[in-house]
Amino acid sequence: MSELSTILSSALLMLIMIDPSDKILLVTLLREDFHIEDIKALIIRANLIGFILLASFAVAGQIILQEILHIDINALKVAGGFVLFKIGLEALEGGGMFTLKRERDILALAAVPVAMPLIAGPASITAVITLTAEYGYLVSLSATAIAIAIVALSMFVALYLMKSVNKTFLSVTIRIIGLFIMAIGAQMMVEGVIGIYLVMTSAG
Repeated sequence: MSELSTILSSALLMLIMIDPSDKILLVTLLREDFHIEDIKALIIRANLIGFILLASFAVAGQIILQEILHIDINALKVAGGFVLFKIGLEALEGGGMFTLKRERDILALAAVPVAMPLIAGPASITAVITLTAEYGYLVSLSATAIAIAIVALSMFVALYLMKSVNKTFLSVTIRIIGLFIMAIGAQMMVEGVIGIYLVMTSAG
């Protein structure tokens, strides 16, 4: 597989992990109480903070895990896969991935909860660290940038085109994405267990 196709497939993975659907729901809910210019500022700030956080984990995450904590990538896959499976299960059962607290200052929402955990959450952090370990910094950072750009674009589209939101449709969409996240988590756990087994058998 070429580097471009690897970046594109990794960007798709990151997009699923970040999940634009609940960000679209967030934007439509904010339109009920805030001016459109304030929401635009929120979208830009939140996605920028989210990218910086994920890029930091992409660059430093593998170093911290392997060089400082001496955690094998296969162990990370097992643990990360379990986290993803749990997050996907919660989305599948509940049909939502966030709760919104009313804030008088909309920009107070940019860092928490929008940038973290809605954008840079456990699922996307686990994914970006794993991508760095498997494919290197260029792939993980490029994939993250593409995914963040798509998320930001979808939020802007929702801001201008969706005056109301079909909450049932978005709930179904979130549940479908939750199922995908569960499958990705299960696959990561299986790959991690197989990797640990191969390391143990080769060492023996």
